[in-house]
Amino acid sequence: MHVPKRQIFRESAIQHYIKNREKDVLLRILPLPMAVFLWVLLSILFMAGLFAWNERIPTYVGGAGIVQNSNTGNSSIAVVFLPAGPPTTVQVGEPARVQIGSLQVQGTVTKVETTIMSPDTTRTQFQLQGNMTSLVTQPSLIALVRFDTTVPASVYAGSSLSAQIEVGSQRILSQLPWIGQLIGN
Repeated sequence: MHVPKRQIFRESAIQHYIKNREKDVLLRILPLPMAVFLWVLLSILFMAGLFAWNERIPTYVGGAGIVQNSNTGNSSIAVVFLPAGPPTTVQVGEPARVQIGSLQVQGTVTKVETTIMSPDTTRTQFQLQGNMTSLVTQPSLIALVRFDTTVPASVYAGSSLSAQIEVGSQRILSQLPWIGQLIGN
């Protein structure tokens, strides 16, 4: 007996199957809006990294000091006692922020002594007495700061102050742990 050759599948189903096999299959792990969001987030992080790499912030060295009468009229200058050491690289012309009690004044370094002075020598040379002797407790580098605004010597002479002198700058990224050691300044 002869059995007629019969197909199990319809001809249109076979054509549809062959057509779908020829198409490229794209793997979709994430929905399209989520993928766009992640690319935008990655771009923002990359731009923030570039900003942090290129942007520099000022570095300061701080010290205590006194206000003294300058030789020119009723104006005054700040005598700042900076701790001696390798990071103390103050140059003439660098900006300074000086706090005298509640008064905050901007100024400029006009002179930096080339020698480091002992506490006793500093106290003697600047006639520090009483509570002012506690301003100098270690070898110091002396910097003179001229105020940008007039600070009357008749009111402030002999007052103690704290000063921050800008000595350079460094990258923002160098402030992060481990990264700062890798990239330096």
